[in-house]
Amino acid sequence: MERLEHQNISGKAYQVLLEMIVSRKLKPGERLVEEQLAKNLGVSRTPLREAINRLSKDGLVLLQARKGASVREFEIDDVVEVYDIRMALEGLAANLAASNIDLKKLKKLERLFESSEAKDLLKADAQLHDLIISSCGNNRLIIALNDLKNFIEMFRIAGYTFTMRSIVATSDHLKILEALKNRDGQQTEKLMRKHIEKTKEGILESFMEKKAI
Repeated sequence: MERLEHQNISGKAYQVLLEMIVSRKLKPGERLVEEQLAKNLGVSRTPLREAINRLSKDGLVLLQARKGASVREFEIDDVVEVYDIRMALEGLAANLAASNIDLKKLKKLERLFESSEAKDLLKADAQLHDLIISSCGNNRLIIALNDLKNFIEMFRIAGYTFTMRSIVATSDHLKILEALKNRDGQQTEKLMRKHIEKTKEGILESFMEKKAI
């Protein structure tokens, strides 16, 4: 029972630190001072250390001898790698999803995309991608795409204002929706790959202007 409770605390510490890294409350290059973090999170250092080790395995934290742990700093090449993998995998997911996706759910999303509110467009954006992935019918593909989620979210936050991206991407999403409604897998894949390529280019352009990730 004590072990289960310990694992639960470690898991919660992991989720909190993950959110802080993805949202950039903990900045790239910032040291993770165990004593201070344990105090802030209200946990002991053992489950906190386990959470940090887990984040290191995820590729979000860098562990160095005599320097300790710090939030990993990413290069332009990291963005290119993540988005190229996403383009291939989510393109395939879109192709597979076209034959089984729930048309009623697509109809609801279509109405949400008609909103002029950025927050609604962001919500519709996330829901469309999640629906496509969950509808592809390939569990290994779903796992692989979910493994990329934290990196995708982090790069988007660092490289874009959500409002700008949501408005520019809406026409792409509506074309993808139409292809899905028509059960056209090849067209859906083509549109999804093009959409992700444009997203990657926009993020890279923003990063180059800032000269930092």
